[in-house]
Amino acid sequence: MYELSFWAWLEEHQLPCLLKGVFGIECPGCGFQTAVLLLLKGELWESVKTYPGLIPLAVFVGLAIAHFMGVKKIAPGVIKFAGFVCLLIILISYLLKLIIH
Repeated sequence: MYELSFWAWLEEHQLPCLLKGVFGIECPGCGFQTAVLLLLKGELWESVKTYPGLIPLAVFVGLAIAHFMGVKKIAPGVIKFAGFVCLLIILISYLLKLIIH
């Protein structure tokens, strides 16, 4: 009897990209699920290569959650800056992916 590992099961059950399925081009979020799985496995560098915006996105979400939970030392300007940097990294890596591939 064939037994799947947890990681193999997660890799086989990733959600498909609707934009890629309909139009044949990747969206700015393509690679996110794979990068999360790689990060959870401890493969940080592979995760960053797969989706460069994952770590900045995690920092942004963490700052936003901490701010909304009542941490007063996190100024809204810091959250906006982190969000802008995150968006910039995602868009630049997406454009590079479209140009190179």
